[in-house]
Amino acid sequence: MPPTRVLVWPTTFGADLWSFTRRLAERPGFDVSVVLGDPDGFLREPVNHLLPVRATLVRRRPWHHVLGRIGYAPEVTIFDNRVPLRASSPAGLALWHGFGWKGPNDEHELGWLHSSIARAWGSAKQPNARFRWQAFGPWDKQHRSEVSRIHADNIRELGAASHDDLREPLDRRKVRDAYPFDVTARPTVLVAPTWHYSEVFAHWGSDRELFVQLIGHVLARGANVILRFHDSYRFDPGYVRFLRSLGEQRERVLVKFKDEAPDNYLDLQIADVLVTNYSSIANLFYATLRPTIHAYPVRNADEAFLWRQHTVFGPRIRKVESARFIWKLPPEDHGGLLARSFEQLLLELDRALDEPSCCQAAARAFLDRHMLGADGRNTERIVAAVEELADGMRGTP
Repeated sequence: MPPTRVLVWPTTFGADLWSFTRRLAERPGFDVSVVLGDPDGFLREPVNHLLPVRATLVRRRPWHHVLGRIGYAPEVTIFDNRVPLRASSPAGLALWHGFGWKGPNDEHELGWLHSSIARAWGSAKQPNARFRWQAFGPWDKQHRSEVSRIHADNIRELGAASHDDLREPLDRRKVRDAYPFDVTARPTVLVAPTWHYSEVFAHWGSDRELFVQLIGHVLARGANVILRFHDSYRFDPGYVRFLRSLGEQRERVLVKFKDEAPDNYLDLQIADVLVTNYSSIANLFYATLRPTIHAYPVRNADEAFLWRQHTVFGPRIRKVESARFIWKLPPEDHGGLLARSFEQLLLELDRALDEPSCCQAAARAFLDRHMLGADGRNTERIVAAVEELADGMRGTP
């Protein structure tokens, strides 16, 4: 029997999509291709030297959106949040790029994606043998069905593929050359905010003051700092220059942007503490059972709020009456520690460094509620979904 051909069509090749692709490409019976905007840049990432992806990497060209990879006829296309202009295979599987707290993820917000899926494989709103959507667990399945308007018959509870990797600690000695500081003898604090609230600490003061204080506090504790931000082009250029200066002016501080350093797996593995204002990276980090500190992202959840979205036309800012509008989960539903002020953030940071096991119970509880417990079987679940689609589509043009 010929191998099952799978085309991976990522917006960003990292996290769950990277973990699953790497594991799928190592399995007999699968022929995997990945269409990337910058395959050479991906190959330069340190993670690729430690855990190479044994798939065919293809540089994305304009014609791939219409013709797919010429000479390669996949049964299934896997994507995270963008779909080719025309169907690149008979069937499609959505591996969404993070669970997170941000909403509303309703039919209106996902209108472009719904139309793209319909153009490629038919409507996701009706039972459709050509399309499947991955849910992280039963709560997510219900939310996607009732709010996102994806028909329940098309949704499979599959978990997060990267949990299968992150639940197993990495020997930090293998990656010490990937960092400009010692990750084996010193603890490392990873600060990884979402971009949707613009400046991270604006509701508590000024980022130009509070980031300096935060970094100074971490360094005084003898720890390293990794500042990992979303794509640099989503921020004001002056703000980007300020963020870069935080690493240029200090030892043991590394600044990264997603569009320049897309892999976050190694950062998650070597981090002893995560600080975030509710980026979905936290849901991945929970699988390590190490402390996560959640900075409450607004001053008051019931105040008017400027909501930042990334569209095909660039960043968009929209005023909404309350921050609650953009939360699908309340910020109180988390797997770690919560800080409602900058002073509390520093106190919780000290606790996390002093008590590395302080968040294990909270992380396990969140994973059990929302993400199938990070039980190590998510890859098998996703493989089964791929095989279900491929078996149903064999011989279909």
